Amino acid sequence: MGEKGWFKIHWGWAILFSGFITLFIAYSIRIGAYSVLLPEMIKDLHITKAQAGIIKSAFSMTYLLFAPLMGWLTDRIGGRKVISFFCLFLGGGTFLMGNAESLIASIIFYGIVGLGASATWVPITTLTQRWFGEKKRGLALGILSPSYGIGVGLMGLILPVIVSKYNWRVGWHMLGIAGFMLFFLNGLLLRDKPEKMGLYPWGENVERKKGVTVIPQKMSYLEIIKNRRLWIIGISYFSISYGTYTIVDFIVTYGSMELKIPYPIASLFLTMIAFGGVIGGFLLNALSDYIGRRKSLRIIQTLVTGGILFILFVGNHISLLLIGTGFFGFLYGAIWPMYAACVRDYFPEEVAGTIFGLLTIFYGVGMMISPVFTGYLADVTGTFRWSFGLGAFTSFISALLIGFLKKPIESGKSED
Repeated sequence: MGEKGWFKIHWGWAILFSGFITLFIAYSIRIGAYSVLLPEMIKDLHITKAQAGIIKSAFSMTYLLFAPLMGWLTDRIGGRKVISFFCLFLGGGTFLMGNAESLIASIIFYGIVGLGASATWVPITTLTQRWFGEKKRGLALGILSPSYGIGVGLMGLILPVIVSKYNWRVGWHMLGIAGFMLFFLNGLLLRDKPEKMGLYPWGENVERKKGVTVIPQKMSYLEIIKNRRLWIIGISYFSISYGTYTIVDFIVTYGSMELKIPYPIASLFLTMIAFGGVIGGFLLNALSDYIGRRKSLRIIQTLVTGGILFILFVGNHISLLLIGTGFFGFLYGAIWPMYAACVRDYFPEEVAGTIFGLLTIFYGVGMMISPVFTGYLADVTGTFRWSFGLGAFTSFISALLIGFLKKPIESGKSED
């Protein structure tokens, strides 16, 4: 079945490449563009920080509503169709953001972006893990994780230049065109299952797999909802999502508007987070294959708490802020692929997309309420210090919760 796959480049690497480029552009839009262009949009559209947070929450709302559907569709009709088609919404909504003349228009357009983005992370990570063996998933997701780090980091360098030469609208237009191009890339390269191409997942121990009883392939929605692991991972996912986005969404605004640091330098804080994540995402996810996802997440999330507090207490010392954001990013970049790997560690492959889609509800709620509450607290108190402190607290709660997760189920066994 799989012999021919080992004498040439395994198609799993084409899947990984297409996923890498898709996440590179998607996260350039959903984090890089929003965070870097936000100070200019606040000034030009005459909106408050809380209203700016509502724009991001519109993205999060549609992302939250549609991510479970995308996971289910990935299991039913395949990731290739889902990812390719919804990239049209990703590109279209992003392009329209450059035409927004009001808060309402920005909310509507970024909501469309959220719809498109909901078909990227969950389907791509689900599809990638189908193409790589059990002991190679952390490696594959570690290679995938620098995609969003590089994308966000480059936005911190490129978009301030575009703003200075043109305006913030041009930045959205350029990324919108890039989003449209993903339709063609994914349609060309993505394939749903290695078995359909006569291949085994790359790195799969075929002989060992033949001698192992396979996990039951079906889980009903009721069984999934009642599963204790789903709720532990999900609530932890919510907590770390809320905590990290307090920093990621507002670090440039915090630097430029509160600390009065020049805008191009404040944009570098996001770049440091992103490029730190490139290194950390690869190293820490590969390491998690050996020391375990639960232990890795507990360590990382505890250190994230420290990283946020460090950023909070160093004030406007630019060099220390660069160090702090780089350290935060090193940890931040590894978190999301590790949760994706948890899904395949603790649940059967056949429902991985559905499970991850449901877990994304927890992530989406955290991502949705974080910018609004962070911006509101900043407006009321006149500082981001309370908002960042709350983010540190929820990150620590996430580490505590993941400690209640038991060891992964072995192949052929299940947990009530």
